[in-house]
Amino acid sequence: PKAEADELKAKLEAAGATVELK
Repeated sequence: PKAEADELKAKLEAAGATVELK
């Protein structure tokens, strides 16, 4: 479902942002 895909995308973006900060 789209909601699940959006949630996964948000998680990936959050993880990417965390990696960039370090």
